[in-house]
Amino acid sequence: MVDLLDHDQIETALEALPGWAYDGDALTRRVDVPGASQEAMMRSLAEAGDAMGHHPDVSREPDALVLRLWTHSEDGVTAKDVELAARVDQLLSGSGTDSGGTS
Repeated sequence: MVDLLDHDQIETALEALPGWAYDGDALTRRVDVPGASQEAMMRSLAEAGDAMGHHPDVSREPDALVLRLWTHSEDGVTAKDVELAARVDQLLSGSGTDSGGTS
């Protein structure tokens, strides 16, 4: 069992995660990724999730990926989600993608 983060803890975590938002259920981020590059980015996200045993939900748009992070078993945001968001940010900074806005 993993403890859920309360609203204040989530807001504090978001201060260190520019581009991420909290929608009341999950941490979210929209990442501008051209269609041709989406498969490679999705593979990188899957590998990061595999390494952590925790996976992002990813929706595809024509030129963007929308990420949602929450711990399904706990039905909310946990420290695992914050850790994965930070890992995603590392991947994005190394890929040269434009972070776009939050969703």
